[in-house]
Amino acid sequence: MATIKRSTRTDAEKVTVTSDISQAMQTSPDYVASAALQTAVKAWSAEATSIGTQVSVVAGLRAQLKTAVAKLASLRCDWQVAKMQVTSIATSVCAGSPDRVKALNLDVIVHARIGALAAPIGFTGTPGTGNGQVELAWTKGNASHGWLVQYATDPSNATTVSASIPSTKRKITLSGLPHSANLSFRVAAIDPTSATGMSPWSAWITATVR
Repeated sequence: MATIKRSTRTDAEKVTVTSDISQAMQTSPDYVASAALQTAVKAWSAEATSIGTQVSVVAGLRAQLKTAVAKLASLRCDWQVAKMQVTSIATSVCAGSPDRVKALNLDVIVHARIGALAAPIGFTGTPGTGNGQVELAWTKGNASHGWLVQYATDPSNATTVSASIPSTKRKITLSGLPHSANLSFRVAAIDPTSATGMSPWSAWITATVR
């Protein structure tokens, strides 16, 4: 049985293989003697030609789409700038009057002072990946200046409470702790606006050290 082992995975390979084989076939006596084979080869060649033509069409459309997408991105940026200009001028024209802003069918931003930070929430602790390690994490909330972490063997005994350990991220891995110990941990957010310089401490949680 006849077959074709050359790769025809891509459209370009389909076109090339069809052209090469079709032209080579024409030197064979069996091709000349078989009207059915000639008809099949011509149909095959026509399909390959159509594929080549359509590939060019698709390439052109892809180029147009790329250009159109880039243009759309540019238009979105221009729209954002124009929107900001409208809201800026409207703010100036309305002279701080919410009613006048609403009369223009625009929304009003009300700035409110944020009070002192509350104690961090969502505080959790899990064994770390190495011996003597524990991994702590909490919810960021409105804190933006970092956090302080403490641990203790007995939270009711101040002498067992560690010094505050700073963290710039909402999670921290503590190392060098007693292996397999169950320790208590708490966290507070640094708050420059507070008289104490920090938020209230979270409730103590218990976590096992690796």
